[in-house]
Amino acid sequence: MVANKFLLSRRQALISIAGFTGGIVLTNCANDKNSQTLSLGARFADGYQAPTVFTNSPGQRAPYTLIGEEGFPITENVPNSIDLSVTEISTGETIFDGEISRHGEPGVIPYFPLIFSPSRPGEYKVEGKNLNGHHKILVVEQSEINLVQLGQKMRSIKTPTFEDNLDVKPICTKSSGVCPLHKISLDESLEKSLPTALLVSTPRFCQTDVCGPALEILIKQSEILDEELSIIHVEVFKEPEKQNFSTTPIIGVLGLNFEPSLIVANAEGVITSILNFAMDSKEVSEALATVV
Repeated sequence: MVANKFLLSRRQALISIAGFTGGIVLTNCANDKNSQTLSLGARFADGYQAPTVFTNSPGQRAPYTLIGEEGFPITENVPNSIDLSVTEISTGETIFDGEISRHGEPGVIPYFPLIFSPSRPGEYKVEGKNLNGHHKILVVEQSEINLVQLGQKMRSIKTPTFEDNLDVKPICTKSSGVCPLHKISLDESLEKSLPTALLVSTPRFCQTDVCGPALEILIKQSEILDEELSIIHVEVFKEPEKQNFSTTPIIGVLGLNFEPSLIVANAEGVITSILNFAMDSKEVSEALATVV
């Protein structure tokens, strides 16, 4: 079958995100053999290689890797933190300057989640201390993209459960079988005014190199917090094992063109935390702690 237009654009975006290397990110490499050879590698849609996910609102999150001189993310001798700054290009105003801690599960490429709050749309430059070059991020007005944002209400939709798969087969592509996070639909959780954590991911078909074991992390958290909030997993594709890569309705409702995405909302349905593209146990625990 021929993949639909949305799927093609989504796959192209994911390939671009996974394929960011020093050659794309670098704009000002030094030739001195003794200079630092690491640079920033974007693992998100920055507005240039794929449609931007960033708006002029608080809590924008950009996970970076460190790229070695051969153009691949480094996995050895990775520092515990890096110093980054974010500058609005048109005004020269620095809106963030600080230390970003290393994250990532064992066996997954380490990443550094930059969180910044641009007040205006425009182009922003991200630079790292002792890192080569810089990386640009495009920020747009919140009204220009459909992607769900911090502080908004969680968008309600019926999601596949054990009792009703809504023609999503399988309802979970976890390699060892269906996960337990399909007991309740998203709309039911919101109607009951329960704190809710929603993970949109497709474990068996993940295409990025830093997405990590997001589902496994959520499963462990559900075993601890089962009585305190609803934790729900939703797949990206309807029947991927049969080559039916049409996307599930949640993708359009949330305005996603990537995965994984973890969205956490309080009992009033207000979104308190969002983790896109990459996440580890520490970040997931902190996200869930915003509602429990």
